[in-house]
Amino acid sequence: MISNFVTEHAINSEMDPLLQALFQYIDQLSFPETSYMTGRPPISKKSLLKCFFLKTYFSIDSLRQLVDTLDRFGYLRWICGLKEVPHLSTFSRAGKWFREQGFSVFNAQLLKDLGVRYPKIVIIDSTVLRSSLYDSQARWGISTRYNWFKGYKLHLCTTTRGIILSHVFTTANRNDAAVALKLFPSVKEWDIEFALGDAAYDSEKVRQMAK
Repeated sequence: MISNFVTEHAINSEMDPLLQALFQYIDQLSFPETSYMTGRPPISKKSLLKCFFLKTYFSIDSLRQLVDTLDRFGYLRWICGLKEVPHLSTFSRAGKWFREQGFSVFNAQLLKDLGVRYPKIVIIDSTVLRSSLYDSQARWGISTRYNWFKGYKLHLCTTTRGIILSHVFTTANRNDAAVALKLFPSVKEWDIEFALGDAAYDSEKVRQMAK
């Protein structure tokens, strides 16, 4: 079901200034533009990334609902730079590419543009990303907020100002301490003195890696 919030913005052709600034920044990024399916016209990864941000901004629950929303509102297609709505499978493949490669490219460019240098203190934590119960790739996990849930986790290493230095995307059943071992090598070029985390990261391996 498409929310009234989405409908109001689409009908009135309103765009949040923050979202507009984000889309303008995305236009400046450099992504390898390759087609996901042989024989089909390539769809810009920048356009697909804008669609993913729209999904988050409007709290759209699933990729299928994202496709339905873009199909219904031409204005939303237009601000994402789309002439037609990509197939659901295209969004699925694009999501996989961004998780495995694209967001690292995006983050590296963002750090460069922000002029982030030599943070002495970093924070490690994970956030829950709940999925549909029908998502075959998702797994069950437990959190203090939701108790048992099905979905994924986004593990982050950030500066004290919340700027992301590295990330790892996993299914919900992965242990935070085990994933932390992948976060630290990603920021080994930074001269970090302290890493702060909650009790989920209290393990000997994490302490040794932090040293």
